Amino acid sequence: MNLRFQPPINGVVASIGSLFGLKNKDGETDNDARIIDVDDDGTTLFKEDIIQRVRDDLEKRKTERSVLERQWTLNANFLVGNQYCEINPYRGDIEQLEPVYDWLERETFNQIAPLIETRIANLKKINYMMRVKPATNELDDYAKAETSTSVLQHTQKVSDFESKKNTMIAWNELCGNCFWLSWWDKDKGEKYAVEQLFEVDENGVQRNKETAYYQGDLDYGLITPYEIYPESIFKQTVEAQRSIILEQVKTIDDIYDLYGIKVEGSNIETFELTPLASGGGFGYENTVVTLGHRTVDNAEKVITYFERPSKHKPNGQMIIIVGDDNLVYYGDLPYSRIPIVQSVCIEVAGQFFGKSAIERMIPIQRAYNGCVNRIHEYIKRVAIGEYITEEGSIDIEEYEQKGQAPGAMLVYKQGSAPPVPIPNGNLPAEIMQERYNLKTDMEYAAGVSQLMVYGSTPSGVTSGKALDTLTEIDNTRLSLTGDNIRNSVRKLAIMWLEIYKKYATTHRIVNYVGGNNIGKAIVWSNEDINSYDVDYVTENELLMSEDAQKQRFFEAYNLGLFTDKNGEIPPRVKQKALEYMKCGNYSDIMSIDQLQIQAAQRENVFFENGVIPEVSEFDEHEIHIEEHLRYVLQMDFQLLKNRKPEYAEALENHLRKHKQVIAMQEQQAMMAQMQMASGGGING
Repeated sequence: MNLRFQPPINGVVASIGSLFGLKNKDGETDNDARIIDVDDDGTTLFKEDIIQRVRDDLEKRKTERSVLERQWTLNANFLVGNQYCEINPYRGDIEQLEPVYDWLERETFNQIAPLIETRIANLKKINYMMRVKPATNELDDYAKAETSTSVLQHTQKVSDFESKKNTMIAWNELCGNCFWLSWWDKDKGEKYAVEQLFEVDENGVQRNKETAYYQGDLDYGLITPYEIYPESIFKQTVEAQRSIILEQVKTIDDIYDLYGIKVEGSNIETFELTPLASGGGFGYENTVVTLGHRTVDNAEKVITYFERPSKHKPNGQMIIIVGDDNLVYYGDLPYSRIPIVQSVCIEVAGQFFGKSAIERMIPIQRAYNGCVNRIHEYIKRVAIGEYITEEGSIDIEEYEQKGQAPGAMLVYKQGSAPPVPIPNGNLPAEIMQERYNLKTDMEYAAGVSQLMVYGSTPSGVTSGKALDTLTEIDNTRLSLTGDNIRNSVRKLAIMWLEIYKKYATTHRIVNYVGGNNIGKAIVWSNEDINSYDVDYVTENELLMSEDAQKQRFFEAYNLGLFTDKNGEIPPRVKQKALEYMKCGNYSDIMSIDQLQIQAAQRENVFFENGVIPEVSEFDEHEIHIEEHLRYVLQMDFQLLKNRKPEYAEALENHLRKHKQVIAMQEQQAMMAQMQMASGGGING
């Protein structure tokens, strides 16, 4: 995957830039002649020494990780349907298994793919929207937490987070791991300056060159497990690793865009899914898709070395090597820690890389294929028929080529015994039961059930309570992976806040749509970030699904738990019921009271932005008083009162006017009642 990874331009990078313009004693560029660093033992390090050290370290890590990489490749083959393959323990390659006999049925009945698709579909239901908790109970910290929350949610919305998250879940299910890489891109954000430069080319022609300067902004992408090499596969977390190496394949054009250097491209192999012909039994061939290698033209390998801060290196270290001998970056780690966040499907205690559910299903899938193929062989034997005959009594070659067509006669030699059909007994019921047992075992290994996969209930399950229990068990088992993903996204949000805190030094504007579809804007900088306590807006939906929430809501609704002191259902509860019932555009059937509620809520947002609405004669004053008072009693109003006291005071005065109108109406009603009573007494 091509990622736009650019270290921020600071003093370290500026000094490293001078490495690529040195002259040797003959006046030629000679980067190898420059001492770049000194190690802990006092040994001087040249460019070639640094590159060689990183490459040697990378090769050692590749050897340590190779067993896991072969398992990932085997998982991918089984997922796409190439299921007659195995890891060669001697060569370490994925090799195709040859059939023991040519006539053996070798079709693939892929149950892994739909089970993984079911897992992915349910994991996509989870809401990954985040919020930031305040550092203290001070109003200023509440305001900063609100700003940080808006920044996080805005970053998710404008950066195609949903698509990247879905891709991450797919890699997570395939290999058991996926990784997020975050960085600060100096060429993103708002453009704040343009510099006009003039340069003379080799022909003496003066050209105008324009250089733009941007605020910079955060960027992030996905790293597949094939591209990441930890210090040790037996240290469980990224934080426990002293260093991590990335090896990626990038085209020469991408390398020039990233680092501004031109390199000689070459043909480099990488992974891809390719079609492969495989024997299907009875002389048939079928085509399956397998994970193989492909060649990328005009590309080069980019190695990025991250080392976390330590006593020897308080600022950490980052090294970027392009190709064989291009040291693009050597210096401090631009961030407070390694900017990589890991997502795991199934955790393995004491190991860095997690495990995929596919790994559990592979042996059961092999047994399932064998069982179903034997059943099909039996059916074909019954349909085609088998005979016992004397040697030379029939033309064996003709019989093998043409078989026994319906209505055809089987000719045998005169004087010999006629061929005798081999009786086929009934297929034992245990074989069919074994097929269903294997199917159920595979669903259990995948962490799902028939209810989640097909929407049908298992045999013997009839009561509603049993169905609810089965659904809860499914969601609980799958929620382990969901919690791992949510934890990784939460760590990713913390990483974003740390990067923003360090590099978002200029004021910037976040435009977003707030409540009631009213546009809002926040002006912020790194000074508004002082808390890294990130939480989710909602709980894990696999533990409490939307259907379960809906069911509990209507149970409470039918029990009358939402009624007010007058025994009536409030309009806002009715509105929530319409939303749960998915009545299409329910706003078209809203009552006047519901529209009054929305109007009052919009007025609350107007006051936040300094727009002062007037009390209208068409307002339902009691509803407006309730909605404004609800807002006044919340923390958002206290923040508004601290940040914009004049806006808060205007809202309080607005609320008082509504109350004055109510009091005046009550007074007028009382006077009218008194007049009627007085007039009635005189007439009497």
